[in-house]
Amino acid sequence: MNTRQLSYLVAIAEYGSLSAASHQLGISQPALSKYLLELEDELGAELFLRYKKKLYPTTVGETCLDAARRIILVKDQTYQAIASLTEEQTYTHTLTIGVTPLRGAVKVAHIFPAFRKRYPHTSIAFLEQYNAQLRQSVKNQTVNMALATAIDLEEPDLTVISANEEDLVLFVPSFHPLAPLASKDPDHLTAVDIRQFQDTPFLLGGDGSTIYKLAQGIFRQNHMNPTVVFRADNNLILKNMAESGAGVCLLPRSHMEPSSRVVYFSLRPNYYTHLSVLVPRDKTLTEEERYLIALIFASEYGNPHYQYHPTPLAEEILKEFHFPDAAKNLFL
Repeated sequence: MNTRQLSYLVAIAEYGSLSAASHQLGISQPALSKYLLELEDELGAELFLRYKKKLYPTTVGETCLDAARRIILVKDQTYQAIASLTEEQTYTHTLTIGVTPLRGAVKVAHIFPAFRKRYPHTSIAFLEQYNAQLRQSVKNQTVNMALATAIDLEEPDLTVISANEEDLVLFVPSFHPLAPLASKDPDHLTAVDIRQFQDTPFLLGGDGSTIYKLAQGIFRQNHMNPTVVFRADNNLILKNMAESGAGVCLLPRSHMEPSSRVVYFSLRPNYYTHLSVLVPRDKTLTEEERYLIALIFASEYGNPHYQYHPTPLAEEILKEFHFPDAAKNLFL
């Protein structure tokens, strides 16, 4: 789901019918109905129930709607902030960046003022997709680069540039029998063997997601075949589902927030995802592209959720622009 599709979900809930929502959205009712059926099939759950000719969200639907509204709000605020900086500006060309809904767009918005200061005549455009689609867009050169997570630093037809890695955390409903073992200190989580959750329902990402691929590897290594009750590409939806008590899920540490409904465990051994910029294999990066990459990595320098392990190319780019030390003057 991109944010445009998330707005479809919100419209259905607000208007209570496909016909009224499709009219408001400016699309055909059959197209909206097809979208809803495909989404429910993807998630493996009904999102709305019909009662007296009106659609009402199910429990799963409410969870998805909560995530959708939060993403749309942050996206609107992000794009408004960028627009306020670009009014009446003349641009000579555009860099198109592939980003994940919410997290990727917010990241680029955060570094945009510093980028604009150095390159005032270069605009940035977003293409919102999830990780599998982002990789294809980079290969097709639909985008100049993409912000994504990676498991391996070597991928076919892609150059993976990474400076930080983030460990996976197990999100567990607070009523789970093992929840009392969880540490209350977010900086020192209790480490568990994931096999202790063999009989617990799992919530997983979609087929092409980094989290799904990493989870499958973890299950194979531990000879596990857990019951998967829900799948979604959107990490915020998975997080909300865990908080609603539907199951446990694996998510990057940065998704942790104080909550009375969920507790957190680190894994023993640890598993990591690489926070990366993806570019086509053998691409010669322009100065503007290298500076943008340097800003992306430098803005996360010192983030307690991440471990700083730059690839050779990332280190080269950061040194070229005297980062990450110079970031203190840009992001404080």
